[in-house]
Amino acid sequence: MIQFLYMRLSEEQILDFKKILEKEKGKEVSMAEATDGAHRLAGLAEIIYKGAQEDIKRKQKLKDNPKGYTIEGSYTCRVCKDILPEHIGWYDKWGIKCMTCQNAINKKIIPGSQITDDDKWYSKWDLESRFGLNRHGVKKFKKEGILISREILNDNGSKHCEIFLIKDNKDFLPPKKLVESHLVPEKRDGKIWHHSEPWYRFVDPYEHLKDYKIMNYIEFVPSKDKKK
Repeated sequence: MIQFLYMRLSEEQILDFKKILEKEKGKEVSMAEATDGAHRLAGLAEIIYKGAQEDIKRKQKLKDNPKGYTIEGSYTCRVCKDILPEHIGWYDKWGIKCMTCQNAINKKIIPGSQITDDDKWYSKWDLESRFGLNRHGVKKFKKEGILISREILNDNGSKHCEIFLIKDNKDFLPPKKLVESHLVPEKRDGKIWHHSEPWYRFVDPYEHLKDYKIMNYIEFVPSKDKKK
């Protein structure tokens, strides 16, 4: 959970933020609400700044260790998205990985050049959230040779995770930018809120992805309130 650090903000800075909030919301905002919002924003900015500083330091150290080095801390693996086991992982030009995923790169099971860009591969969660393809469907498609995955194994031979490179499935899986969800505004309790809607609510999915074979194997239920 993100903890917002209450930095020192002047009354003038809070008043400036209050004016921005009022212009955005179209109504008066209390000083208490403005103060809380300003400190939260400042705290988030500090977290982002510290993260950027850490990234700069890692890259500086990489110049002296071009093949990479061991990294310690509560980081997320670039590939499996797990928190580093025992807070130990590996950092190189392909980013931060747990040792299991790093070993898969060392053995050329997965290419490091591909995993640095999320748009070049799908995770199992991606397949389910974007196409409604659950683990049973994935297993079936893999068995039939329709879908190709790269499996990463633990030391004991059990499956650690698997990814689906677009280059391995270029006729089957579309570029991820074609199936991105959309943020949709809605007015609730006098306030504007945003929620995420799946890509197929905004297009005819079969026409939109007509060049990709995945559409031959999945079904979308037509929506009466398709977004425009």
